[in-house]
Amino acid sequence: MQKLILVNWDMQLGPRTLVQFPPEENFPPKEVLLKIWAQHEINPKKYFISYYDNEQDKYYCSYLKKQIRTIKTYFIVLELSPEDDERIFQEILDNIAEDLINKIDHPHFNHVLSETYRIVKTYSDLDQEQLFLRLFEDKVRSDIFSILRNGVLTKKQLKSKLEDLYGYSDLNVDLLLTPFIRLGLIQINNIPGSPDSLFLVNDVYSCFLPPKEKPNTDIIRDVITQRYMSPKIIPNEDLQPLMHLYQEPGVKELISLLNEDIHNGMPYEIALTVLKNKEDTIEQLEKQNIVFVHNKKRIYLISQLNFIKFVPTYLISILAKRYQKSEISLDQLVQQLDYIKLTDMENTLGANWNRIY
Repeated sequence: MQKLILVNWDMQLGPRTLVQFPPEENFPPKEVLLKIWAQHEINPKKYFISYYDNEQDKYYCSYLKKQIRTIKTYFIVLELSPEDDERIFQEILDNIAEDLINKIDHPHFNHVLSETYRIVKTYSDLDQEQLFLRLFEDKVRSDIFSILRNGVLTKKQLKSKLEDLYGYSDLNVDLLLTPFIRLGLIQINNIPGSPDSLFLVNDVYSCFLPPKEKPNTDIIRDVITQRYMSPKIIPNEDLQPLMHLYQEPGVKELISLLNEDIHNGMPYEIALTVLKNKEDTIEQLEKQNIVFVHNKKRIYLISQLNFIKFVPTYLISILAKRYQKSEISLDQLVQQLDYIKLTDMENTLGANWNRIY
C-alpha cells in the first residue's frame, strides 16, 4: 500500500479530498475520484470497489462509509502497489472504517489518521505465520479466543463478556477480530434476532515440529530424535512468553537463516551478531528447544513453530447445553453446526441431538 486518502462526497461539488497519509502536496486527480465514485454508484450494494487508472498506471481500492451522526458520505481510498491483494484491504477496512470516520472532527485526528495508515500497512504485509504470532502475543485476542471456544455469540455479547470476565472496556472489537477473519477462524453473520453473530469455524493449536531436512551431524540428529519422542503441542499458558521471544530483535531473522541451511547450521558468532549480541536470547531459544548450540561453535535449528488449524467438533456438546439453557437461538445453533460441516451429523450428535429436537 502506498497511500491512504480520505474523501468526502458533496452532492453539489462532487468529491472533496480532505486529507491523505503520508502527507503530500498532490492529491489524486479529481477525474480519478469521480471514476471511483462512479463505481460505487454503478454498484450501490458494493461498499468496496477497486479501480485501475490506465493513464497513471495506478491501482486504487475504495471503501464507502456514511457517518451516522452527520449523514455525510465518505470514501476511504487506498493507493495500492501492483502486488497488493485488494481482498486483504477490504477485511481491514471493514473493521476500522467506522472508527476513522467518527473521529474526523477529533482534535487529534492527524494522529488517528497516521495510526490507521500504520495499522493497514502493517497488517497487509503480514504472512500467515506472522498473523498467528500477532494473534497469540496479544493478551486481549487470546482472551477473545477463549470466549469463542464456547461457540456462537454476538459482538455485543462478546464485548460484555470481555468486560465481565477480564475487565476490558472501550475496546475496538472489530479491529481485534480482524486477524481471526483473515486467518479463516471465524465467520460473522446476521442471524434473525441476533445481528453480528460470531461463529468459530476453525480452531488452531500450536506445536513444534522437527526440521524437514536432517542436519549432517549425528549429534544433532540424536538431539532432534530425543526431542520428538513425544508430541510437542504447546499448552496455551506457554504461548504468550513464547510469542514474546519470537518478537525479540533478530529472532525471526535468525530462524529464517538457520532454516536455509538445516544441514550445516551457522557459526555461533554470526548467530550472536544477528541477535545484536544478546547471548541471553540464544539461551532462551535453546531452553525452548528451538535451537541447539554445539560447543558454542555452531548453532542448529532443531524445532520449527507451526500453527495447525482444525474443525472445532468439540463445540457439539457445548452447543447442546447452551441451547437447552436458551443461551443461543435455534438459528444460531443450526448455523454453527453447519460451519462445522460434519459428514454424519446425526450419528455424531447421538443423544444430545435427539434431546435438542
